[in-house]
Amino acid sequence: MKALRLGLAVLLLAFLSAPVWAAEQVKYRLLLQVSEDNVDRMMTALNIAKHVQNEFKAPNVNVEIVVLGGGIQTLKYYAPIPIADRVREAKYNGVRIVVCDYSMKAAKLKPSQMLQDVSYVPSGVVEIMEKASEGWIYVRP
Repeated sequence: MKALRLGLAVLLLAFLSAPVWAAEQVKYRLLLQVSEDNVDRMMTALNIAKHVQNEFKAPNVNVEIVVLGGGIQTLKYYAPIPIADRVREAKYNGVRIVVCDYSMKAAKLKPSQMLQDVSYVPSGVVEIMEKASEGWIYVRP
């Protein structure tokens, strides 16, 4: 009976520590902000994301680009070809590109007017604050 209890305790401990072990696989978390209607800024953020993934190897790093304010204009469906292609490539490589819903409403834009490869968050600023409180490194190129 003691052996059974000990075995169950070990199994329970292993089960409870599994999420911690899984979370430790990602060593680095980078949060980039783009808030200007500027193609060069967006390209810089995409270049940084690609460089960081190459440097640290994609499985070791999570990268998220938060786009808010005027920055959302760079992600419209008719964005210049390099932007659309690079956003698609970044998403394919695991970069999460999120657009602020609040900024979308302020600009009177709908998701149908944006590139298909982006996701949405209710508030870009809140997203940045939450990620920063979780230890993400924040960079505003």
